Amino acid sequence: MAKFFYIARDFSGNKKEGVIEGDSTNKIITILRNQNLFPVEIKLIGQKGLDEVIEKKKKLEKRRRVSLGEISIFSRQLAVMLDAGVPIIDAISDLKEQSINKYFAYILDNIIKDIQTGSSFSNAISKYPKIFSPLYVALVRSGEESGNLSQIMTELSSYIEDQIILLRKLRQALSYPTVIFIFFIGVISFVFLFLIPKFESIFSSFGAKLPFLTLIIFKISGLFIKLFPFIILGLILFGIFLYFYKNTKIGRYQIDKVKLMFPFIGKIMVKISLARFSRSLSTLLSGGVSITNALEIVAKTSGNVIIENNINKIRKGVIEGKILNEEMKKHKIFPSILVRMVRVGEETGRLEDMLNRVSKFFKDEVDATMNILTTIIEPILIIGLGIVVGIVVLAIYLPIFKLAGTLR
Repeated sequence: MAKFFYIARDFSGNKKEGVIEGDSTNKIITILRNQNLFPVEIKLIGQKGLDEVIEKKKKLEKRRRVSLGEISIFSRQLAVMLDAGVPIIDAISDLKEQSINKYFAYILDNIIKDIQTGSSFSNAISKYPKIFSPLYVALVRSGEESGNLSQIMTELSSYIEDQIILLRKLRQALSYPTVIFIFFIGVISFVFLFLIPKFESIFSSFGAKLPFLTLIIFKISGLFIKLFPFIILGLILFGIFLYFYKNTKIGRYQIDKVKLMFPFIGKIMVKISLARFSRSLSTLLSGGVSITNALEIVAKTSGNVIIENNINKIRKGVIEGKILNEEMKKHKIFPSILVRMVRVGEETGRLEDMLNRVSKFFKDEVDATMNILTTIIEPILIIGLGIVVGIVVLAIYLPIFKLAGTLR
């Protein structure tokens, strides 16, 4: 049985394409008409042509990455087009054609096909959880039910932009001290692996008695050289262990717990998580999602098991009829300012607004903590590096001074 590529349109004029098996072109026309489709183009494709189509599909699926920035732009553009009265299929089709990311264009094409077959937009995007988060899907579904999808898409775009800023701050918080620490280790390694052994061989050729400090430095350098391969191997094995351990339930819990305990870095991560929690909950509630469903979604998108468990406990209390701020007060990870703002929001009926304000407060706190971290970590590492290098220089120059004195 041969394979045919077809392009057809439905009663609304929407385009649909695909591959169908059949004995002849007439058979394909009959199949399409039975599906209420009007053929526009039908082509016989050989096995080679089909293989090329499949291979192209596999290559697109291998990438499997769409950035938050692309989702934000898509959401904002879709909101503008929907607000202008453009049908959703036409709007997504236009955005698909404009997409530079071929994989995203491929996903949008699949979404269009699902909508054409009767699926809702929210159900169509729910098939791609790695691209469209549960929060995104929930808000789109809420927008469809309320008939206010364009406004929801605008809100989603703003929300994603905020998440991008928070993620950038998190990467900055983690990368800055890491880069400085690696530089520090690199300088120390160079001194003890290359510089000191050179001077040791020079001093050994003189046969002079070396000062006690110099002997200690040379011993440390020799020990460091012997252990260096084992240190590297140990770091590699530890990295492999950590990679697999974090994919276990207990491993993820312990690693997330340790992250929050780090000085300064832990505080930054907590504040970023709280900012994300506040903004996500505010966005969901303003989009018409119920408080229990909103808490469930926010827990899944928190990015930390400890915070996720706390949110789930709060949700359980809310389901039982308890007040949100009272349940939050039971968990130390939620600071008093967040609890107070939630209480005020609940009492005044402006919970979404209060959550937005507290989210901005935590983002400002992240900036302030980052500035403190930058101010403290640089001088500490510079002083530490200066002390180590100073001791090494002193250990090297002492024998030189002694030899100079002997020659006189």
